[in-house]
Order: sequence, then C-alpha cells, then structure tokens
Amino acid sequence: MVMASCALMALSRVVLFDTVSLGRFLALLLVMTSAMKGGMLTGAAVGTVLGLSMDMSTDGPLFYTMAYAFSGLLSGVFGRHGRLVYVLSFILADALAVTCAWETVRPVSALFETFCSSVIFMVLPSSLLNRAGVVLQCMDRGCGESGLRRFEAAKLRRLSEAYGELFETVRKNVTEPANDENIARIFDRAADEVCISCRFKNRCWNAEYVDTLSALNDATKAMVEHGSLAVEDIPDFFRGKCVNLSAFVAAVNGELRGLSYRRQFKARLSENRSVAWGQYADVSQLLERFAAELGSVSGADPLVERRLLRWLRSLDIDADAAVYRDGGGRLRIVIESGRLSPLLKEENYLEKLSEIAGVRLCQPIVPEGDASRLELLEAEPLAVSVGIAALKKQGEKVSGDRGTYFKTDAGVLCVILSDGMGCGDEAAEDSRRVIGILEKFLRAGMEPAVAMKLLNSVLLLRDGESWGFATVDLMCVDLFTGQTSFYKYGAAPSYVCSGKNIRRVKGETLAAGLSAGEGTAPDVVRMRLKPGCTAVIATDGVLADAEDEWLRKLLLQGFEDMKGLARAVLKQAEELYGAIDDMTVVTVRVEERA
Repeated sequence: MVMASCALMALSRVVLFDTVSLGRFLALLLVMTSAMKGGMLTGAAVGTVLGLSMDMSTDGPLFYTMAYAFSGLLSGVFGRHGRLVYVLSFILADALAVTCAWETVRPVSALFETFCSSVIFMVLPSSLLNRAGVVLQCMDRGCGESGLRRFEAAKLRRLSEAYGELFETVRKNVTEPANDENIARIFDRAADEVCISCRFKNRCWNAEYVDTLSALNDATKAMVEHGSLAVEDIPDFFRGKCVNLSAFVAAVNGELRGLSYRRQFKARLSENRSVAWGQYADVSQLLERFAAELGSVSGADPLVERRLLRWLRSLDIDADAAVYRDGGGRLRIVIESGRLSPLLKEENYLEKLSEIAGVRLCQPIVPEGDASRLELLEAEPLAVSVGIAALKKQGEKVSGDRGTYFKTDAGVLCVILSDGMGCGDEAAEDSRRVIGILEKFLRAGMEPAVAMKLLNSVLLLRDGESWGFATVDLMCVDLFTGQTSFYKYGAAPSYVCSGKNIRRVKGETLAAGLSAGEGTAPDVVRMRLKPGCTAVIATDGVLADAEDEWLRKLLLQGFEDMKGLARAVLKQAEELYGAIDDMTVVTVRVEERA
C-alpha cells in the first residue's frame, strides 16, 4: 500500500484529455478490485489510504478520502452479486459522494474518472481479479485439525464396532450348549473292540439284544456312581453267558477314562477360548472411549492461545503454543520453542502462566524432558500423602508382596498392591508382573475395571496348565473431585476413615488368574473422599482374620503422618499374628492442595 500510494501520487499529476488523472484512474481500479474481492471493510480501508494519497497530491479539501472510502464501503456489499451489479453500485456511490460535496468542490473530473475506471474494470480478465483476491481476502483459520480428529475418531469407532461384532459372533458359537458324548456310547465302543471277534456276538447283540441292553443299563448306574465299571456291577444273567466279560469290562473302563479326559480337555479349551474372546469386548469398550475422547468438542482454546502467544512475544520468545482440554476436561498447555530460557528465568513464570490460562497450572514430572518443550497441566485441587511399610515372612529372603503408586495424566492417583501365590522369589515375580502390567494399562488411559479384567485374562492365558495367581488391590482417587474407587481380585479388606466413621471395603471375587468366563470382573466399591479422609490398604498377612478392632482404634487416633500410621499398623499386626506371611501396608490421606 505504501509503494502503491507513492507511485499513484506521482502519476496523479499526469492528466489525460485535460480531465482524467492517470493516478486517480489507477487508484479507482485498485479500490474497486479490493472492495469486490475483499469485501466492504477491505474496500473502505483501501479507499481511505488511496484517497488520502490523492488528497495529499492536490491543493483542495479532503474530497477523495471521503469519496473512495464511501464507494468502497457501499459497493463491497454487492461484491458477490456479479460484476455488473457491483460496478453500478460503485458508480452510484461515487455519484452520491460528488453530489454531497458539490457545493464545496464541484469535482466534475471525479465522475469521468469513475466512469472510465468502471469501463476498464468490466473488461479486466477474471483470472487477474482472482489473483488479486488471494492477496486481499482475509484467510481465516481452517478446520483441518478438528476435521482430522473427527476422521480418526470415526475410524476408531468403526474399529470398536468391528470388535463388538466379533465378540458377539464368537460368543454365540462358544456359549452354545455342548452336546457332550452320550455315556451309552462307551458300551458301543467297548463292544466294537471286544465283541466283534466273539462267536456269540449275534446271540448277544441281535437275538437277545433287549436282555443285553437291560443289563448294560443296570450297570450304567453303578458305573457312574463309582467312576468305573466292575464285574460285580453287571447282572448275574449276563455274567453267566458272556465269555469275554473281563476283557469287556476293561475296554469299558478304558473308554470311560477317555471320555473323562476328553471332557476335561474341552472344559479347559472352553475356558481358554472364553478368556480370549472376552478380550474382544474389553478392547471394543476401550476403543469406543478413545473415539469419544478424540471426537469431543472440548478441544482447542484459541482465546488462551492468543493471550499466551502475546505474552511470550513480550518476552521476545518466538514459540508455538497449543492449549486444549482432554476428554476429562483438564486444561493442557504445550509450548515449543528453541529459546525457552527467558521464560524459565522469569520470576514466578508458572503463576503468570496460570493468570493467562485462568486456572492454576502445574508442571508434570518428566524423567528426561525436552529442553525446547514445556508442558503444563491444570493443577488438581486435591493432594495426597502416602505411607508404606513392609515385612518379609519369617525365614524368607524376598517378600512376595509388591506395591506402587503413581498419578496418571488425567489427575488420578493409583495405588496398586499385589500378593503373589506363596512366598519367596516365585511369588515376588508373580506380583511384580501383575504390578507392571496393570501400571502400563492405567498410564495408557485405560479404564481401571477394563484393565483389571484384561490382567485377569493375561494371567489365565499365561499360566496354561500351571497353577498360579496373585491378589490385586487397586485404589483410584480422582484428585479433581475426590471420587474414589476400590477394585479387588481376592484382596484383603481395606479401611476408610472419615472423621469418626470407619468403613470396611471388602470383595468376594477370587484372585486374578483363578476365575474365567464372560463377565468376570473385579469387585468395585465407589465413594467420595473429602480432605482429611484416610485409607488403609494391606495384604492378607496383616489382616489374618475378621478381627479388626485393633485397626479401627489405630485409625481413630488421627495420625497425620502416613508413614507413621503404616508402621504402627504393621507393628501391631506383627505382635498379634507374627510374621507367618509377607506383610505390606499402604496408607493414603487426602488433603487440599496448598
């Protein structure tokens, strides 16, 4: 605009036919192009700038500023109605401006200049005007990011539906009532093995078939009761005429054992299949939740992004910033720049960023953070303190108990405690694997109930014919709302103290790796913990029986130090029961964030 204004001011003194100024003629063409392709605001802005330039090159009053700006503003409304309608609106607007200024200026030349520029504008190629429009039009931000999110969410949702359909298909086939072998077929197979070579086979199985059938039916009842067939179980009349009775009884017992083995194999196969196809439903639910989160409307926050970028530029930091809310509604900020040091050196930069975002921010703990990337999260209003105390079984070098606690990206505290089968290294390895698998599932954003079911399936499929299991105790506390859930697979009871009230949380399911079948899920107990509430989670070595009065008295003493409470619980349990098993205690207290 500066270069164009200077050039047109120089050309404004070139007058054709003593009437039309070449500079003002070209200025009108620019105003008309800008108003048609850029709209009324762009037309008014370009008209104002070029009008001022033309007025500065003449000795008269500021007429062209008013005329060009008014014509560009009014004609910009008709830019989408065709070139003819647009040109007519521009001529009429300019004529109106000339009429309003007639008493003061009498700019007759402005009418001729407008007419000439309108004629030339009508014959300009459309391609030229379109190229000018690319420069003049305001390019709004596209919706490519949200479109990509919706596209990926749709793919995830279709994949979830496919897994759901696969689950239903397999379920119908697997859960159909099995038509197991008829026990009467045992006698048929034994007869095919023994009686086929007997010279009296036609007498027993043709002429006297009814008597033979009656004798075998009588023997079936005794065989089922005893688990095997004895010679004495067969009626006397049949024993007297059968010449291969001992061989026939042995063949029947052999077929009976074969039937038992086949049934055991089918039961084990059915159990493994039910574990495998049950995972289809779990994966389907997981994909559906991820699709809903990916396609949620609570995405980017452009207002906060603009405020953040403006503040960063004031620190002379050129950065890319992303401000958005995840599926749970938690605000997240990511700042990427090759020059973050001025920001990090700024005093109380976290508080200043919190003022810009409108929420309190915190920085997650990243083991090996990128120096050019800063990630911030909306701070949780609640905090927790955790205490742990453990004791090995007497005579053992390693404890079979394992536990851990961590906070997920969603602001949920997860406390996991597992007791492997038995004691020693093998039990420790089982509980260590359980903790590792479950922690990875939870950190990936999987629902705790689904993660527990998948863990149970993994242990069932891993063990195969071996006998192995581990108890699992999972406590999840949402640090935004205080909503707390306890998930248990064969775990000992947990206790929650709120003021003077103590609640006992127990479950009925077996340990992980012992139960199979559709719908096998952990026990789930939900409640809301307020600031000041305390929870105690322990293995069965600490709570050896239903007597828990001693633990309730300890909780009512109001321990502020969670490590001290955990040690006190462990010491009291050791005095009562002795170190006859591995013992682990985890204590959790919910508090308001300082």
